Amino acid sequence: MKKLFLSIFASTSLLMFSPFAQAEKNIELYEHGEEAHQTHCVKCHTSSVYTRETRFVKSMEALSKQVRRCKDNLGVAWFDEDTEAVAHFLNEKYYKF
Repeated sequence: MKKLFLSIFASTSLLMFSPFAQAEKNIELYEHGEEAHQTHCVKCHTSSVYTRETRFVKSMEALSKQVRRCKDNLGVAWFDEDTEAVAHFLNEKYYKF
């Protein structure tokens, strides 16, 4: 009985850290970033900013810095998690770093 319990516990623990759990977290992050982007960023930016050939952002680090810069310039009250969610959304949708 003890072996069965340990086996079930180990299986359940592995599922919590499985690719499925990570995928669900990524979906939540994407959706949160998309909502924050729609609320604040589209006031100044169209998608052409992200898709133009001469775009300034060339890495994920640069993208995160740019999102923080925009947030600070606008005085948007985002937590770090919000800023990273927007960067994640932009990367998944446009940049693909």
